[in-house]
This record gives sequence, structure tokens and C-alpha cells, in this order.
Amino acid sequence: MIRPRLVLAFTGLVLVATGTARAEAPAADDKADAKAGAAKAAPAASDAKAPEGQPSGVGKSTSSAGEPVADADATVAAGVPMVDAATQDAGGARYGLGVRARWVSVPSFLLGIFLNQSKSLSSYTVGVEGFRRHGDFDFVLGVAWQSLSPPDGNWLGKGKDPATDTDFVQFRGLGAISVDAAFILRTELNPYVTLHYGGGLGIGITTGKMLRTSDGTPGCASSPGDVTKCYPILVPPCAQGPCSESQLAASEGSPDTPQRGSRYRDDNVPAVYPIVNVVTGLDFRIPNADGLEIKTEVGFFFPYFFLGGGVTYRI
Repeated sequence: MIRPRLVLAFTGLVLVATGTARAEAPAADDKADAKAGAAKAAPAASDAKAPEGQPSGVGKSTSSAGEPVADADATVAAGVPMVDAATQDAGGARYGLGVRARWVSVPSFLLGIFLNQSKSLSSYTVGVEGFRRHGDFDFVLGVAWQSLSPPDGNWLGKGKDPATDTDFVQFRGLGAISVDAAFILRTELNPYVTLHYGGGLGIGITTGKMLRTSDGTPGCASSPGDVTKCYPILVPPCAQGPCSESQLAASEGSPDTPQRGSRYRDDNVPAVYPIVNVVTGLDFRIPNADGLEIKTEVGFFFPYFFLGGGVTYRI
């Protein structure tokens, strides 16, 4: 009788132990399910806290240690990549307009390549320009007016006889309308200053006229550049050089020779001439005025050197 009782007692303990294990297993499963549910609920909680206007699912999540974790959805919203505005601006083309003003000069040493006697030019040019900017490259189209009238004076070609070939030359409204295209590179020195440099080509359309009168006084042989000693022989004669405007105007209409001068219009001035442009300078950005720049520049714009500046606005 003792042995059956022991068997029954052992069997009861086994059943009790098995029932307890089975009872604890669902509890563990429930805890795992609860954790999984909390993990699934985390994005929803993050979405609930998203700022107004921001798509759901965009934001930062945190790890179990509380540290930020990169979210793939932060760079994509509704299937569209989110690109920084500065990156978009740098990658696209921008357009702008500007005005420019320059002091221009054709120095004596440049004229001396072709002439023994001449008058240097110191004048001005004004113009407008439009540009297309892409990255660090500008394509610039410009239209300008150049005043190209040196003062009245004696001119003598290279290798010519000063006694017979010196002319008194006058320019009346001589100038040019220029159209040019330039290719400009830009190097940023700091957030407010940029170096620009480049060149281009164009054409100039001349305006105005050039008037010539042959000089013939004895002083031309020794002092061809001195208008008080070398001047035209007119009828009626000039008392002394240089001859007055009224005397020169009265001489027009007769053949022009060193022995008897007669003013005439020289049509050898080219109606159109080529332009070669080389330029460098600095652009200065205006703080709190996006797109507005002031520039200074120096260069060569055939047939003259220039120093000037301008104002541009980038749209």
C-alpha cells in the first residue's frame, strides 16, 4: 500500500510542475508580444510629435540607450528626395543685369607703334550687360558706348617726312557702339569678395568723323608735334599756329597740299572694327542684399585700356 501511494504522490508533483511551466510560458510570450507592440508603436508616437506641416515618418528616432538613430525616412518624403536649398542654388543657372562705367585710355606708347606724332586719348565708356551664371562661370553679353575723340593736334605716320607729311587732325564726335561677349571665371576669396577674370570678343561700330588739314610751315621739319610752329598754310593765312576753327572751316573745298592746306573729312576711319577683351577685377557682395554686387575691374578692350566698375543684380 505504501508503494502505490508514493507513485501517486510523484505523479501529482509532476502534474503540478508541468502545469506551472505551462502557465509561465504564456506569460513570457505575453511579455514578448508587449515589447513588440511597444516597438511598433514607437514610430506612431514619433509621428504624433512631428511639427505641423512635416510629413509623418520624418524625424529622428532613438535607440534603447536614448541616442539619436539616423532615420532613412528623414531624407525622403512622399518619395521625393529632400535637397538642401544651397545645393539647389549652386547647381542651377542664375541670370542677372548690370551697368558699367569705365575710364579709357589709348596711351602714347601704344600709338607710337604706328605713329611718330599723335595725341593720346583719355575718355570714358558707359554700357549695360546681362549675364548667365552657372557655378563659377559667367557668360556675359555687353552693349556700350565709347567716346574715342582725342584732342586736336598734329599727327605723323611712322617713317614719314615731317616737312610734308604732318597733318593737323581733328575728331568730331568720334566714338563707337560696341557689342561684346565675354567668358568669365570666378574664384571666391571670402563670403563677400570674389575674383573674376577672363576675356572675349566683339565688334565696334564707329560714329562721328575725322578732319585733316596738311601742315606746311617751316617749323614742321624740326618740330612736327608743336602746333605753334607746325601748322597749315591757309588763304587767308593764319597769323600764328594753331589756326582757328573758323579759318579751317573757310579753307574747305579746295585741294589739300602742304603748300596750301584745305580741311577735308578723312573717310579712312573703319566703319566696323574687331574688339579683343581681357578683364580682371573684384566683385563685392552687399550684406543683407542677396544678389546685389558692386565690382571694380581693369583690362584691355581694343583699342584702349580701361579702369572702371559697375553694379550688377543677380536674379
